[in-house]
Parts: sequence; structure tokens; C-alpha cells
Amino acid sequence: MQTTPPPQPTSPSPAKQAGTGSTVSRGQWASIATALAFVALIGFTAKACESLEGGPVRSASAFGRHVQDTKQAGEDAYAQLSPASLTEPYAEKEGSTSCVDDFGFDDTGVTRDQPIYTWSVEFGDRAGYLTALANLKADWKKQGRTVKNIASPAEDEPGHGLPGISTTDDHGTKLSLAPGYYSGKPVIRAEGTCTRHHDEYGYDYDGDGEPGW
Repeated sequence: MQTTPPPQPTSPSPAKQAGTGSTVSRGQWASIATALAFVALIGFTAKACESLEGGPVRSASAFGRHVQDTKQAGEDAYAQLSPASLTEPYAEKEGSTSCVDDFGFDDTGVTRDQPIYTWSVEFGDRAGYLTALANLKADWKKQGRTVKNIASPAEDEPGHGLPGISTTDDHGTKLSLAPGYYSGKPVIRAEGTCTRHHDEYGYDYDGDGEPGW
């Protein structure tokens, strides 16, 4: 009697040959990649908006420390001058025309300020200034800072013939020794970052009053 042969096992599909576990299709991978990109975009956009707004809002005391750090950085640079300046150290406070809320991001009780201080310095002659400039540049480099050269003003501008240097410290304060914008005389300049902060004391850095910090 003729018997029917047993059925032959079928060949596994290529997907199953690759592994016995579950597989992820190309469409699913594309969906996962799109989701990750979307999350990254949200984070980037939030960071960009915060940067556009002027950064996170600091407390009044944190801004006070920022002001002191900025001023101290300039005083340290003044003290490093060799030869020393012929003038007595006196910090002049300046305002910032760029650190403003042009788009209305700041809520009530929040303001923004950029601490800027300058110190006029004086030397016996041009050679004394250039020596102090070179020594300060060497000191900053020993501290591990990147120092940039500032070109001398043009021939028809104040301070012609006097180059300068600049650097940034660990607090983000930009320091420079260079001819002043208008006077052309050597000036140490310390610029803090533009900072949003709570105005708990009704204090405006660009105003006349100063809080007790």
C-alpha cells in the first residue's frame, strides 16, 4: 500500500534566520530616530531661547558676587602691572548699552545688568607701557589663559602706536589692557557677562545706588 510521505519542514524566513528574538523593521528604526531627533531639538531650542533671553535668572546675591568677581579681576590685573602704574587704582563703573531686554522676556521683578569697570593707568613713557603689557601677557599665559593681541588704533585715532591684549578669566570676565576708546590713554577694562537677576532691592547696576555687597 502506498503511503503519503511526511511533510518536509519549510525553510525559515530571512528575518528568523538572523535571530530567534524579535526584530525591528526599518520603519520602526526611522520612527525611533525621528523621536530622538525631536527630543534633541526641543532641548536645543530651549537652550537657545534661554540664551536669547539672557540666560537663567540669578538671585540678587548671586549677581552681587558676579559684580564683585568682575571688579576683583580688574583689580588683580592692575596689581600685576610691572612696572606699576604711576596712578592710584580707582575703578570707574560703566554701563552697558547691549545688556537690555529688547523683546520683553524679563518678568516683573527681574532685570538684567552687565558689570563693567575700568582703571586708568599711566607710565613714564611708551616703553614703560609696552614693558608692562609684555609682563602682564606673560603672567596671564602662566595662569593658563589664552591671550589675544589687540591691534594699535589707526594713525588718525587716539592711542595710535599703543597695542593691547585681552583675556577671559574663569568667571567669564573679559579683561584687557589697551588704549581707551575715546582718550587713547592706557586702560584696564573688566567686563562681566550680561546677567538676568532678581531685583529684590530695587537696584539697577547702571543707576546711582549700590546695595550692600
